[in-house]
Amino acid sequence: MKKIPVQLNPYIKTRQAYEKLKICHSCGRFTILGEKICPSCGKSSLIKLEKKALSLQRRGIVKETILILALVAAGIFFSESTLQTSLCAAGGVTSLILLWMLRRNTRTERQSYQLGKLLQRESFKLVDGLRLDREAAIEVFHNDEKQQAYEMLREIGTLVRTDQIKVEQILLLQSFVLRKDMDLMLEPLLLDHFNPDLVQYMGELSKLKRGLLKEKAFRYALIHEAQILRMKDGEHILIGIAGAAVRLKRYVILYPHLVMRYARKLPKDRFLRLYNVIRNNPQHNWGALGAEVSEIYNEKYKWDTQFQ
Repeated sequence: MKKIPVQLNPYIKTRQAYEKLKICHSCGRFTILGEKICPSCGKSSLIKLEKKALSLQRRGIVKETILILALVAAGIFFSESTLQTSLCAAGGVTSLILLWMLRRNTRTERQSYQLGKLLQRESFKLVDGLRLDREAAIEVFHNDEKQQAYEMLREIGTLVRTDQIKVEQILLLQSFVLRKDMDLMLEPLLLDHFNPDLVQYMGELSKLKRGLLKEKAFRYALIHEAQILRMKDGEHILIGIAGAAVRLKRYVILYPHLVMRYARKLPKDRFLRLYNVIRNNPQHNWGALGAEVSEIYNEKYKWDTQFQ
């Protein structure tokens, strides 16, 4: 399959996944695609979920304020003396001040509560909205807009972490000409089962963006090592993954067997990195890995000035 060149838009990260959600103030449709116009009713009434929760929170404050004022008014109406009237008014003012202070001090907690309540109440609409978002992405894909389809699925994947969404993203990524300057990701796409397209993608990242390969990726490679080796370029991919692992001493310590099995075939720069990790940390018991690295060094690089 011929790969196509694309210019991916950067992925905007948020502290919480739900911060990307919008809800239509008119029809109640949920979407995560960053639209300005509601894809269901066509109105410009999409608002962020947090804004909706804040609106509900303010509505609650208004109701509580009205209730206090109504009670104060009733108390004043039925008062039989000036003293009782004054006490009712003072009690009302005090209650309003206490309510304001309580709301101010628990604003974040109450907003989180309103968000949770809203998501629970509208859970079916949320699921349906995300389903419609995916259908829109698939339609875009069939219109041969692969880049846009990937970016839409990437947004949906923020909340929908199913294997189906992950595999669809991986397949699209594998149809692109990947570059170092692209905003790529790996951990959100890792699967529980073996997938050759995911492995191919990991192999490309080991050349372009080693920093994306972390503990979960190395564990995936170890678990599925036998199946990867049966792939056409499986050993080459594992060499690249092992080369990414030597980036940090921590990974070398955690995955010594992965590194040791492919140390002899590492490119010179990656083996030099591994050699320096072991040489600069003599206090650690490197065991069989240390012996293997020493043997490779003596065989291939003993007289190389870069290793001195």
